[in-house]
Amino acid sequence: MDRGQMQSFLQGLPDGGVELRSALKALLMSTTVMPRTFTLVRHGESEGNAAKRLREKSLPVPNEEKLRDQHTSLLRLTPRGVKQAQRAGEWLREDFARMARELGETPFANALGFFSPYVRAMETTGEMDLPIVWMPDARLCERNYGDLDQLTYEERALRYASLDKRERHGMFWPAGTGETLQAVSTRIWQHFYKLCNEHSERDVVEVSHGETILTKRFMLERWLPEEVVRMMYATDTRLSEKMLGVPTDFQNKIVNCRIVQYTRQREDGTWSSSYTRVRTIAPLEPDNPAMNLPWTPIVRRKYSSAQLLEYARQFPHFLNVAA
Repeated sequence: MDRGQMQSFLQGLPDGGVELRSALKALLMSTTVMPRTFTLVRHGESEGNAAKRLREKSLPVPNEEKLRDQHTSLLRLTPRGVKQAQRAGEWLREDFARMARELGETPFANALGFFSPYVRAMETTGEMDLPIVWMPDARLCERNYGDLDQLTYEERALRYASLDKRERHGMFWPAGTGETLQAVSTRIWQHFYKLCNEHSERDVVEVSHGETILTKRFMLERWLPEEVVRMMYATDTRLSEKMLGVPTDFQNKIVNCRIVQYTRQREDGTWSSSYTRVRTIAPLEPDNPAMNLPWTPIVRRKYSSAQLLEYARQFPHFLNVAA
């Protein structure tokens, strides 16, 4: 009996089986798996996000010099970002109430929260106003952009000619003197280790950042690096048509206050020892199918030798001679 089967068995025990239930639950807790459900929330629109959009439209940015003098970790939410965070909180309260009814539990009784210590993530967490205990974890911080932080795109391009490689090189592109997503995945792996060992049976909610969430998806769904590249292209309104010849994938685009949810519960109600399904929600447009991905099975592929060779052959050779 795996962990998921044991959890389903526990739910089916009669009320009188208290001692057996307690013993089995203790055994269940001794096994390390990810939390029962895992809800990821990107922060609401920040002052930095708003300034970037104004610059892209060639519009003036109020207090630009003061804004650029601040480290990105200190930037606040805009009024729009506050509204997004409040709506995300409303949606989550409704969703946790629904889940509690289905499982015969009290809403949020099993929930626990973590947040990035960046001010915009902390403010988003507070504005969501969920009845759970929150703890900071610096491993959830946004990707460190080093000396690229707070520069305009033009200034970044002047300093680093490799900006166009951000999407092409995906996980391995260094953000100036900052981090690659591969480096981000190292600290996220440490965070996952903590969740597995201390919070396996909880419903964990986390508030962090766009590329932090992208890295979590890469790890939890076992994507290949080239699948990260494709996701970056597909969700970019400037590049999806140009690079892939497809419309922008707004279901997976990590917009402000995007919610990404994972569950170990299978569609038939039984439980697995790993995440079986994922979905995405845009709280401001929860009924818009173009913006929301319904519960979707997670397929973590395994490869034969032949399949690995087939995958490798899609990349061109550049040196076919012996040294």
